Amino acid sequence: MKTSKVLIGTGIGIFILPFVLGLYHMWIENWNLLDWLILYSFVYWPTYVFGAVLIVSGWIIYKK
Repeated sequence: MKTSKVLIGTGIGIFILPFVLGLYHMWIENWNLLDWLILYSFVYWPTYVFGAVLIVSGWIIYKK
């Protein structure tokens, strides 16, 4: 039960991270949030795959 919550929480955190980093870069540099999200998604798309795998695996462990 605890392992599944950690996996799901980490997977969700991976999807929240681009927004946090985008807000940080908007604060210290001259970025637009949408521009940052597009750039992040283009360069770091494997993090979305990894986050989805973590969420699905946590959900499968939770259901067992």
